[in-house]
Amino acid sequence: MTAHGWRNFAGVLMFSALASLTAHAQTLQDAKCTGSPDIPWDEQIVGCGTVIDSGKIAGKDLAMALTYRGRAYQTKGELDRAFADDEQAIRLDPDAAAAINGRGNVYFLRKDYDRAIADYSKAVSLDPAYAHAFNNRGNAYAAKGDFDHAIADYDEVIRLDPKAGYPYSGRGNAYKAKGDIDRALADFEQEVRLDHKDAVAFNNRGIAYQTKGDLDRAMADYDQAIRLNPTYAVALTNRGLVYQAKGDLDRAIADYDQAIRINPNYAAAYDDRGSAWGDKHDQDRAIADYTQAIRLEPNSAHAFSNRGSAYAAKADYEHAIADFDQSIRLQPKDATALYNRGYARQVKGELDRAIADYSDAIRLKPDMIVALTNRGCAYEDKKDYDRAIADYGQAFRLQPKYVLAIGNRGNTYAQKKDYDHAIADYDQAIRLYPNYAPALYGRGKAKQLKGDTTGGEADIAAARKINPNLGG
Repeated sequence: MTAHGWRNFAGVLMFSALASLTAHAQTLQDAKCTGSPDIPWDEQIVGCGTVIDSGKIAGKDLAMALTYRGRAYQTKGELDRAFADDEQAIRLDPDAAAAINGRGNVYFLRKDYDRAIADYSKAVSLDPAYAHAFNNRGNAYAAKGDFDHAIADYDEVIRLDPKAGYPYSGRGNAYKAKGDIDRALADFEQEVRLDHKDAVAFNNRGIAYQTKGDLDRAMADYDQAIRLNPTYAVALTNRGLVYQAKGDLDRAIADYDQAIRINPNYAAAYDDRGSAWGDKHDQDRAIADYTQAIRLEPNSAHAFSNRGSAYAAKADYEHAIADFDQSIRLQPKDATALYNRGYARQVKGELDRAIADYSDAIRLKPDMIVALTNRGCAYEDKKDYDRAIADYGQAFRLQPKYVLAIGNRGNTYAQKKDYDHAIADYDQAIRLYPNYAPALYGRGKAKQLKGDTTGGEADIAAARKINPNLGG
């Protein structure tokens, strides 16, 4: 489970007020056409429209009004209208950095990051002190996965506007994406210091703490974010994840419920609530939530993978494999989904396909010991004992206390009638876990086959004392 809602790159697109040297600036103010969020956007659309249609302004003043209205349209999600206004503003004033920045934001929201970057670059070339355009370009670079260029832009924003919290948020996101959680946390700490009433800043810092495994501090930050903004669905969902990690599933579900009441279209909340129902072994409710998450976000590989796992828990392997197929199509490098599909195929007896999936998972994640162990089991079922032994051995080398791997290797040696190696592996398993009944039983059978009847019977009796069903 992954926490949500780093002040994400699409969420901090920045505009700036346009300076005007003409007398018409007061006309725009009087018409409630300012591009400032302190006036409702619907009122600004009407006010700017009235001025634009009046014929009383032209040139750069008209470009300004169009840019303000474009911002209002964009904020309301009417991207086509926003784009049309920005385009017209740029035609009227080709050097209008704010209009170019606004058009870049539309490109960004349409996920056309290259064109967005081109516009932001043009804006900063026209105005090298345009901090918001640098910030937006950083967002676009980050959305493309180019975190080094993103960080360089956020650095420039911080140099230009050191008392603003938003560039620290963006840079923190980029550091987090690069796996540098300590630097990310430092930036989110600074963001909170600069804007201690910003719920998003507390949410961001909470995610950093959660990523570092400090659940108590994460919980405190999510609590504060929710106090500052009780309708903050993202923070409620993240707090639910902490409750879930702490094993308090009922409180986790209550937070997910509240997030969904606030935002019925929040796919991540359904996805996470599904995982909580799964932890409570209520797979039908889990599947219903994952299905809703998929309806809302049809390209969510995570939701398909989770639903596949829920179907597998119900032993519905056909549906499970279909979901894993879709998850892997959407995210081909997800080792977990490949492993899970391999497991479902193995249970169905499709050993070659299972081995192929485990092999792909291991290529992506060479230290995935469960994939190595299960591939070993599949090889063992195919009587390819040497490959099975190699996989169990590698799993045990990666995790020297992984008793299942060493016990399984002992079983495989026993099937090869190599009883000395089998007994050595069972000895190792029993040293790790003296009450590991399968190893005691396996050692007992191996001893008997080597002619040590007394020692074998003693081991088998000890194993059956722990688990009376062994060998029955």
